[in-house]
Amino acid sequence: MQAEIFSYHVWCYVMKRLVHIFNMFYLLGLSLWVGGMFLLGILVEIIVRIKLKEQPLLASEVMNSIMNVFNVEIIYICIGFMVTAEIIKLLVGKFSNLEFDQLAVTKRRHVKEWILSIMIVLAIYMGSFLRPEMHEVDKLKKANPADQKLQIRFDRFHSKFVNIYSVNMILGLSLFYIHGKEMTRFRKTPNETDK
Repeated sequence: MQAEIFSYHVWCYVMKRLVHIFNMFYLLGLSLWVGGMFLLGILVEIIVRIKLKEQPLLASEVMNSIMNVFNVEIIYICIGFMVTAEIIKLLVGKFSNLEFDQLAVTKRRHVKEWILSIMIVLAIYMGSFLRPEMHEVDKLKKANPADQKLQIRFDRFHSKFVNIYSVNMILGLSLFYIHGKEMTRFRKTPNETDK
């Protein structure tokens, strides 16, 4: 009997630590994703465009190389971290006796999951569909610099890319806000009502 109680406590301890570790990976993935969007999408692009303004083709090549790695490999790794963490939490909650004490910080259930799902769909669209099309138009534009239609088409692709990037950045910051609210616990005062 004592062996069963001991093994149950060990099992609970291991499951809690597993959830904590994967929560850490979730936040690491979110940090790399949102931080990378800010760092590469805003700061690095500005720096590269300023430093290489005399060589626009080289600037374009450098930015394309950097963003290709970030928009596919890095973001997909971040998605893997975050989705794995959500699956682990779901499995531990479903197949163990542990119950999560989730703070209700949003009015609707599963808001975090919906936000993450939208971010993933947008990231896959940007990385796997929009980015290759944009590169093809960019190559055509470089081969025919006098063709204004190609320049206009490229500008539209770039504008769409920047808009989706901005939406994903706002969604990522929203996830940080929700996590911040979940981590903060205030003691209720006697005059405070449940809201």
